[in-house]
Amino acid sequence: MLKHFKPVSLILVAGAITLPTSVYANLAPEKQETAITQQSGKVSGVVEDDFGPVAGASVVIKGTTHGSITDMDGKFNLEGVKNGDIIQISFIGYATQEVTYTGQPSLNIKLAEDTQKLDEVVVTALGIKKDAKKLGYAVSTVSSEELTRTGGTTLATGLYGKAAGVSIQSAPGGGTSAVSISVRGLSSITGNTQPLIIMDGVPIRNGNANKDGYWTNQRIESNGMVDINPEDIENISILKGAAASALYGSEAANGVVMITTKKAKNGTGTHVDFSANVSFDKVAYMPEIQKEYGPGYDNYVLGMNDQSALTGFRNLRVDRNGNPITTTNRETYYSWGAKYDANKSVTYFDGNERAFTPIDHNQWNDIFRTGVNQTYNLSMTNSSERNNVRLSYTFNDAKSMQLNSNNHKHNFNLSGAYDITKNLKLNYSATYQNQFIKNRAYRISRLVTNYSGMFSGFTDVAYIRDHTVTSLGYQNSIYAGNGGTPNTLTPDEQFLYTPMGSTSLMSEYFWNILGKVQEEEHQRFIGSVNPTWEIIPGLTLSGRLATDLTIDKIENKNNTENAHVFSTNGQYSDSYGLKNNRYSIVYSDIMLMFDKTFADVHNITANLGWNARQESFYESSVSTSQGLTQENWFHLNASVGTKNASMTKRDLLKTGAFLTASYGYNNWGFLEGSIRQEKTSTLRHGNNSFWYPSVSASLLYTELLGDKNPSWWNYGKIRLSYGIVGNAPEIYRANLAFEQGSLTRNNVYTYNTIPSSIGNESIKPETKHEIEVGIENKFLNNRLGMEFNFYTNTIKDQILPATAATSMGANSMLMNVGELANKGIELNVYGTPIENKDWKWDLRANVAWNKNTVKKLVDGLDVLSHVNIDGGAATLESHVGEAMGDWYTYTWKTDENGNRIVGENGLYITDTSKRHKVGNAMPKVTGGFGTSLSYKNFTLDMAFDFRFGGCLINQPWQYMKSVGNITDAIGVRDHETGGIFYYSETDNLADKGSIRVVNAGEMANYKRGETMINGHYVWDNGLILPGVKEDGTPNDIIVTQFEANDGSYGWGTSATMTYQEAIQKNSYIKCREISLGYTLPVNLTNKFACSRLTVSGFVRNPFYVYRTLKLFDSETTDGTDWISQSQIGGSTASARTFGFSVRASF
Repeated sequence: MLKHFKPVSLILVAGAITLPTSVYANLAPEKQETAITQQSGKVSGVVEDDFGPVAGASVVIKGTTHGSITDMDGKFNLEGVKNGDIIQISFIGYATQEVTYTGQPSLNIKLAEDTQKLDEVVVTALGIKKDAKKLGYAVSTVSSEELTRTGGTTLATGLYGKAAGVSIQSAPGGGTSAVSISVRGLSSITGNTQPLIIMDGVPIRNGNANKDGYWTNQRIESNGMVDINPEDIENISILKGAAASALYGSEAANGVVMITTKKAKNGTGTHVDFSANVSFDKVAYMPEIQKEYGPGYDNYVLGMNDQSALTGFRNLRVDRNGNPITTTNRETYYSWGAKYDANKSVTYFDGNERAFTPIDHNQWNDIFRTGVNQTYNLSMTNSSERNNVRLSYTFNDAKSMQLNSNNHKHNFNLSGAYDITKNLKLNYSATYQNQFIKNRAYRISRLVTNYSGMFSGFTDVAYIRDHTVTSLGYQNSIYAGNGGTPNTLTPDEQFLYTPMGSTSLMSEYFWNILGKVQEEEHQRFIGSVNPTWEIIPGLTLSGRLATDLTIDKIENKNNTENAHVFSTNGQYSDSYGLKNNRYSIVYSDIMLMFDKTFADVHNITANLGWNARQESFYESSVSTSQGLTQENWFHLNASVGTKNASMTKRDLLKTGAFLTASYGYNNWGFLEGSIRQEKTSTLRHGNNSFWYPSVSASLLYTELLGDKNPSWWNYGKIRLSYGIVGNAPEIYRANLAFEQGSLTRNNVYTYNTIPSSIGNESIKPETKHEIEVGIENKFLNNRLGMEFNFYTNTIKDQILPATAATSMGANSMLMNVGELANKGIELNVYGTPIENKDWKWDLRANVAWNKNTVKKLVDGLDVLSHVNIDGGAATLESHVGEAMGDWYTYTWKTDENGNRIVGENGLYITDTSKRHKVGNAMPKVTGGFGTSLSYKNFTLDMAFDFRFGGCLINQPWQYMKSVGNITDAIGVRDHETGGIFYYSETDNLADKGSIRVVNAGEMANYKRGETMINGHYVWDNGLILPGVKEDGTPNDIIVTQFEANDGSYGWGTSATMTYQEAIQKNSYIKCREISLGYTLPVNLTNKFACSRLTVSGFVRNPFYVYRTLKLFDSETTDGTDWISQSQIGGSTASARTFGFSVRASF
């Protein structure tokens, strides 16, 4: 179906764009058409501001679509004007002016800065618009321009570092990977940590997207945020505090992201906007593979007299004719072999002889490709006095950096407002998305956290990539003469020997992305109607009915790894699976709104309302078993064995009644309160009703001072707020009592078991109590501004597993027993140090500090373990009195002076008596800064964001240090790298008492494999680790770098291993985006009816100014929950993006 969708959709869009002209002409009053025919006057003029002519200003006859645009000199000509017409002059950032035409031949217009915009209106809870100056709590706003400046396909690309206290993390993998948002730290120990997403007043689907098991599905999932089209967004308001979001009750503990979509504006006529973005993704921030030493083992593993260790090569493999060939001393993922030498050669696993030199580039570039993203948007607005409509179509086509992965997406958006009568209005909106995804990005975790997936500088990754799938479509294998299999239809295509050890996960990775296909058809519809009735002036009744419906169809088509003919048991490796998901939200609200000013100084507003939200989720999954009856026949009826089937169904209903009231005095004092009473179906009747109050106050001291206020101090406000919000348990978490399974004998039997952790029908939502104090100031004609916030909150009734009585049959039961606290400060500063006719320079910066503390856990429990790494080698824990997410691991033993203690084997001794705290996962300081410099028609924008503090565990670094394939692992390999000369009297390196050090002065003619003393080979790769022996004397025991690395940095809890150095600080300053744009002169664009045309080039994720993390991008983590984000587990490569865009308005 989707292959036919694109041309059909374009026809529909073309028809839709041509439709409004005739339709709206019929809807408009007849007198407008008559008036146009009578216009006969002509007027010309100039539009200026304080700095001179204003180019690109709109000059229209109000109530019509007839108008003009000023040229580079601010001049305009307007024909067809009649006496009494109102001429409307507008430009972005300036107050709109209106002049009545009385026959004058010319007009001189001077635009003034839009003071209404300075007193900006922001969208608050339940979609209620309020003057920002009246708010008693913090709200951060991000504009459309900031979101789309560099052509990102998801919101994440435009939100980084833009709002104080708001952290963004987008999983690598492109526009289909999940986006995580954190507001003011964490508000739950085990529950949801994502904010509520509201679009045009309607709650929409989002949620967490976590990684699956290491050996199961490795595809990177998405969440609801990635469906939102940045091209349709007008602005985003982020409600950070409890008072700001209290009207959302049990879903607001993590903050609220309010999205307002673009709409037509009254009386602006017909406008068409077009944009095109094309960008290219290149692999960025991947490990540098060391290119000095090749694959193999050293003398510690192979022996002091082993010739393959001495030379670095061996002759145990054969060619396809059975003749011996020379290879490296082992075909392995370990890189402790011979030094690369162009004068030596080996037979490669492709059967050809090659010089023993490393691949001349970073092979990660061979695992991926250049990604290409194209986004095209076409929108039209038509606006008259009574009817406003906007129609938008966006097409996005993305070729992922991952091979065999792409997606394309169609977005349609329709929004409008129609004045049915003078007092009755109808607002409506509809968004439809149809997306096809082929092969979501696949994790590289098994290439960086599993030894069999790692590769050396000698590994020809491109060859493995190109030969993993045979010409007949099967998975390639190893030649039988070198330990492989004869069961192949293409023996001449087999790898001559294993490229990377006994089991190559590199080949498995390429098979998973080339030989297996996952196809998704994703459809989502978000729609709402919102009638409003002004009963009497100041009293309005509003209603809203909305839905958010998502339908997914997912097919997994796994090709057979080998021909069916080779199966000996009638079972095969090909398979087919089909999954259908349906997620729906139905939302409604009704609200009575009162807004009245008395005696010009007393303003009273009140809102009384009720809302309800019903969520439903249904998933059915069916898959084949034991293979397919015919090779690669992807049909459920082709299942060899009994088909596997499962179904999931969840339903939720929440209702709430609410009341808000505010009082404003003389435009300088404001007081507001709210209360919400909520009921939820996630908890039992009688225990499912909760109250969420808030109160806030603000004082505009610059207004209060009046004439006494200095002229340079334009705006000043202090505010105070308190609120309570909640975090409800997930659906069915509270009443989980049994789990169901099935057994298949002659029939299928179902059975129930008690899970290890059960629910509790008496639990209630976690509650967040927050106090916030803030101050805002603007100076120097609003060219300098700042905002400062201090907040402190306590999240009570944390839902944690508490030990259950043995008689209950479970190990634990959920209880409201924990308590968490946050306190922090936020500072936002912005200014315009330069502004004149030709130049404008804007600066902005924000910084936030947050301290998180676990106040209480289960009675009698002072520590909660979140994750156990590699059999207990490291753990992520939360301790009472400390911040969440402490990293604990075994550390090296030290003496009283801090010297590491070395054991009899010459390696550091790990203190396994207990684990020690070595770091914490929570960042301490986050923020961003940016600059925008304009010169005439050129604009340069740069955006940076930063993070200081917080650690994550870098498992790939730990394992690669052991394997020896990264630059950090080179160390001492021979005398040229600082190695000590030595030999063993017993030819046994493990026998440390037999080691004898040789003076380097005696080794002037040394050659490894030739030089001997007393019949023993002399080696030059000796190393003495700094430290002291157990008796306190300086260490003098010889080891090799392999011994040191493999014994200290490997997997697990060996007595000599520690993860102390793998837990690394994750601090950075990153340049997030750079863009350079040029807006063509209006007198040029006017020639082809274009009011504005801008071309720009951009780059995203170009470089780090500073970072502490080794090997990877600081954001290469899995999942959207904080535990997943505290681990570098090998998500996939990050991208550095280069692109260009064109934006035109007509």
